[in-house]
Amino acid sequence: MDKQLDTLLRQLTSIEKIQQQTHEFVQDLPDDTIDSSQSDSILLNNRHFFRNKDIYVSKHNRYAPYPRHTHDFLELNYMYSGSCVEHIDGTRVELHTGDVVLLNIGSSHSLEALGDDDILINILFRNKSIHLDLLDKLYDSDSVLFNFLMNTTTRNQTEPLFIYFRKRGNSDVTHIIDTILSEYYFSRKFSNQIISSYLPILLITLVRDYQSEIMNKSKQRLNDPVMLTVLKDIETDYATVSLQSVAKKLNYNRYYLSNLIKKKTGKTFTELLNQQKLLQAQLLITSTKLPISQIIRQVGFSNKNYFYNKYQQKYGHLPTATRNQR
Repeated sequence: MDKQLDTLLRQLTSIEKIQQQTHEFVQDLPDDTIDSSQSDSILLNNRHFFRNKDIYVSKHNRYAPYPRHTHDFLELNYMYSGSCVEHIDGTRVELHTGDVVLLNIGSSHSLEALGDDDILINILFRNKSIHLDLLDKLYDSDSVLFNFLMNTTTRNQTEPLFIYFRKRGNSDVTHIIDTILSEYYFSRKFSNQIISSYLPILLITLVRDYQSEIMNKSKQRLNDPVMLTVLKDIETDYATVSLQSVAKKLNYNRYYLSNLIKKKTGKTFTELLNQQKLLQAQLLITSTKLPISQIIRQVGFSNKNYFYNKYQQKYGHLPTATRNQR
């Protein structure tokens, strides 16, 4: 165990000092991160968490219950020490040291108050951090994680779900997460790249070493190798790929493949392709100084007005506003 990291995680935060006295929840997020328009839960958007990175790490504040909330990103909860009780989509889940819960986009959960020794770590990441080469590696094992992440990637999940990983015996998961935490809290050169590289290693190790239990209200699965090929081509060749080229590669009729994609994913080929192009455009806008016009061409949009329209639909503002926020 990293003593410096352990000491940091056990220190009282400013929020914890208040909650320790009052045992009442204190909001620690900016107002623009929270959407309280839903009557039954709070929606946390990704505006605060992913401004400059794809992965966000935090320690859960102790001594007060955390209200029911949902979010539009993936969340991994790791029980660093002690234990806790979560209520996820109506299911009571009790975590003990070393246990992990992976929450899908749209999952709704609340937490009971943590005690002195209960250290819960939140690792948040956008689904674009899950590359399809990882899913390809997991496919042969028919793993629950593969099905979970495929449903997340394609938004084909009609009901929120989560995976509960129970620790059994010795595993490298603890070491991997400690490394991620150390790189995050004691940032050095290339820390962000190291954290991003460790994420798929963490997920694969969880599948290999832990006893997993998938929790969902729907039995729907998507583990079709044809769809994996389609999605992988979209991810890697988004600027040039077409429905015709993928159909030719798979030796499928173009219209049959189009209908199959719609049936399996709930979206058309064009919608999936635009989703990937917009993700890449947003990444280039926030991480480079390239002119917007060059980015539009680089990600494969031929019509500038069409791009601006789709971008505003997805992100709620124009590309220039995204760059100014950075």
